[in-house]
Amino acid sequence: MLSTSVDKKEFEKMMSETEDALQEAVNFLNKDGKRYEMHDWVTIAEYCKRFNIKNTQTVSNWIKRGIVPKENTVVIEEYNNIRLVKAVPYHDHP
Repeated sequence: MLSTSVDKKEFEKMMSETEDALQEAVNFLNKDGKRYEMHDWVTIAEYCKRFNIKNTQTVSNWIKRGIVPKENTVVIEEYNNIRLVKAVPYHDHP
């Protein structure tokens, strides 16, 4: 009986470690060898919501004009070419 309880403890530990690894995997994306923490990167629409910007075209224009640095954007081809923006303020916007 003792070996059964040890096996159960080992199994529970492995399950806990697996759950932790899965949660970590959900929280980041690897793209071209670079790790993107998902709480730091958002879609342009989500960026507008977070920073109270009226429309996505404003942020798109910031990207084109270089207000948003190139290293603070990434296009994910595997997800229908969605563009992510690092979720930091780039412009004083009322």
